[in-house]
Amino acid sequence: MALTTERCPWCGSKISRDKFLKIEAAIREDERRKLVAAVDKVKGEFEKQRKKELADVRLILAKDRDAALAKKEAEFARERDALQKKIVDISKRVTKAGGEIHEGGELDLFDELRGAFGEDQIARKGANLLVDVRYKNKSAGRLLIATKPRAAWQQAFVTKLRQEQSEAGADHAILATTVFPAGRRELFIDSGVIVVAPARVRAIVEVLRKALIAMHVAKLSEAERADKLNKLFKFMTSPSFKKRLAEASDLTTTALQIDVDEKRAHDLVWRKRGTVLTRIRQVLRDIDTDVSAIVESRDDEPPKATVLRPAAFRVTDR
Repeated sequence: MALTTERCPWCGSKISRDKFLKIEAAIREDERRKLVAAVDKVKGEFEKQRKKELADVRLILAKDRDAALAKKEAEFARERDALQKKIVDISKRVTKAGGEIHEGGELDLFDELRGAFGEDQIARKGANLLVDVRYKNKSAGRLLIATKPRAAWQQAFVTKLRQEQSEAGADHAILATTVFPAGRRELFIDSGVIVVAPARVRAIVEVLRKALIAMHVAKLSEAERADKLNKLFKFMTSPSFKKRLAEASDLTTTALQIDVDEKRAHDLVWRKRGTVLTRIRQVLRDIDTDVSAIVESRDDEPPKATVLRPAAFRVTDR
């Protein structure tokens, strides 16, 4: 019986059937390996591309999240800085215990007067302040204010300030002090020097400014100015004026307490905002996790959504 022969698929020569089958099997195995290698290559390229796309998505999410948080925190920082400046000003004028106005030298009269009368020229002159009252860019008069703290009353304070007033060419001299001679308090006039508690200086300066500007505009003579000055001093030492001055002081205390209350309210707002910003970060992280789960999941595997717990987040006013 003759053997069956086949043509070699490689060289075309005649070969036996068994050898042909072996060669054919080898060819199929070679093709299979090439196909597996090609599939692996495609899978590798696909995985590489998928990872790149995932990284791009995460980057976009991170940028959006950071930009949103940065905007909120910048707004918060601006508001906080503005309020902190106000708090510093309040702190200069209130006690640590109860928020009452200090009657002593705690007030910075230079800043206080410069803030109240910005059109005037206010300068430090040794331990004193020299206020050049301005009206239409011209000097309407000068006020010399002694602000040095003192432990006990001495009549020499008035004598010395009176001399310094003359040297400075000031129209009025004000001695801001927390100590008063026996039987005196708050406000009195001695030898033309106005002796007053520091917390009342601003009100006195306001009265004197108006008088100086009015006399400057009216172009009064020296005799007329002296007469007006006597009447003004008499009014300033009257019970009626002192009563109004005390009322103004009480209202100032009330205004400062409002500032203190406002500061406390803002503290509460800051705490609540901090809680909200923390929650925003958590929510954005949850979104990032969900997106990653969607992108990374296989087609036959449903993504697992992040479980939010709104009940765990509650901002109260307490």
